[in-house]
Amino acid sequence: MRNSFLLLAGLVLCTTARADNCSNLKNSFSTITSAETVPPGTFSPVNPGAGATPVTGLPSFCRVIGTLTPTSDSKIGIEVWMPTAGWNGKLQSIGNHNLGGIIYYGDMGLALMRNYAVASTDTGHVGNDAQWGAGHPEKVADFGWRAVRQLTVTAKALIAAFYSANPRYSYFNGCSMGGREALQEAQRFPDDYDGIVSGSAMNNWTRSHMAHIWAAQVLLQDGPGGAHDIPPAKHELILNSVLAQCKGTDGFLRNPTRCGWKPKALVCKAGQDPNTCITPAQAESLEKLYSPWRNPRTNEEIYPATTLTSALPNPNGLTAGPAAKYFQWIVFNKPDWKYTMLNFDSDVAFADNGDAEGPQTNAIDPNLSGFQKRRGKLISYHGWVDSGFTPEFNVQYYERVVERMGKDDAAALKETQDFYRLFVVPGMGHCTGGPGPNAFGGLAQPAVPADPRHDIFSALEQWVEHGVAPTQLVATKYVSDDPKQGIAMQRPVCPYPQEAEYKGHGSTNDAGNFVCVNESRNLKPSSARRFQPQPVPKR
Repeated sequence: MRNSFLLLAGLVLCTTARADNCSNLKNSFSTITSAETVPPGTFSPVNPGAGATPVTGLPSFCRVIGTLTPTSDSKIGIEVWMPTAGWNGKLQSIGNHNLGGIIYYGDMGLALMRNYAVASTDTGHVGNDAQWGAGHPEKVADFGWRAVRQLTVTAKALIAAFYSANPRYSYFNGCSMGGREALQEAQRFPDDYDGIVSGSAMNNWTRSHMAHIWAAQVLLQDGPGGAHDIPPAKHELILNSVLAQCKGTDGFLRNPTRCGWKPKALVCKAGQDPNTCITPAQAESLEKLYSPWRNPRTNEEIYPATTLTSALPNPNGLTAGPAAKYFQWIVFNKPDWKYTMLNFDSDVAFADNGDAEGPQTNAIDPNLSGFQKRRGKLISYHGWVDSGFTPEFNVQYYERVVERMGKDDAAALKETQDFYRLFVVPGMGHCTGGPGPNAFGGLAQPAVPADPRHDIFSALEQWVEHGVAPTQLVATKYVSDDPKQGIAMQRPVCPYPQEAEYKGHGSTNDAGNFVCVNESRNLKPSSARRFQPQPVPKR
């Protein structure tokens, strides 16, 4: 792995004088636009982005703002925050969400309060749309992988200049798009980070977003409110029907993929109250959504099914959301493009091949040998009720990593688990939320104790720094998802392929009454895992 060519790309590090304090960093690095010490307390940035709130309880820190330009069409915004006292000797880089375009100060603040030097990037553009990518392949490459790589190199150089010491350990922490960024780093630049947390990863970027368009086409084929659309009033009815058939004695459906519920079971019978059932057209929509999405010409699986217990999507939101924007401006670059125009045969191949050769937003390469050899540790997690991006694909991805080990299955699984563990969480939505225990230290989740038993990042630190792999995490459900209102329940979350099984006695709200047990795995290679071209590596 050759890292040196980017080490000083866009950086002019003065050799005549070391940056002894925060303000001197601006003089030492040509790409830095601002470097100032922020006093302890509440941080209220200028132009923080939509929905941002002041960050409270911060220690004093050196705030560095920079713009990186690895190409003539690049403009990558970064921030690096370094505590002025009590630095723990570590770097934590924070991933992005949606289509990027903003730096998440709240996530940075939480890491800073744990005495990390923390870094993040806007991924090379401002604003959560996609017009910036139309006709700008270098900006799309920045978004796809280069911004995080440039951030990493620059942050390490700034840390070395400010503290006169390199970070002892470097970590990456991301969920959603940040989960994809996390896997990009493990796959492309395995030497960048010692430990990585990848949550609810949208790593099959092109196909997962196509699945959103597929769902919109299924539900809106007769128009909004048409025969095949499923109103929100029916969502709870459908979920309750699934749980009535498949939930366990603890009241939870541990793994929705093993549930054999069929939508026809809920179709209205003659004289039945329509508020208690669904129409045949709505059942047809559910059959499509709850089955793997297939090529209409070859019948080849393209993407896994929507999870049975996940909240059904708002189709009107899908037609104008990040997926539609991505295809309109970046894949096809057609201002008049609409979701109804997507062809699920030719356009799938077009998007796959374009991503493999150019932007490379997908992070689906199962070759993690470089990360394994450098003794890196990777923890992934995904909620079983994620309505945006099916967790089944990340289970498939994990199995592909196991399969690539090239050994008998038991040995291959053990070797994979020695550096990479996947936690699939019953009852949790996308990164957070959902009816089940959904707090265990992931980004955007309610706060939990910062120890390896309850906090996934502390568990990663313990694995990286002390060689103790996480055998389970205790996930917490707070009353109304508010820690101030107390704990409603706790459950263990087990590393795949294990699942938490109720012992049969004691409260089902107590994690101590569950045990992790091995469950069967689908070891037959999926055609979808072999159909999609792998990206051409770019360094």
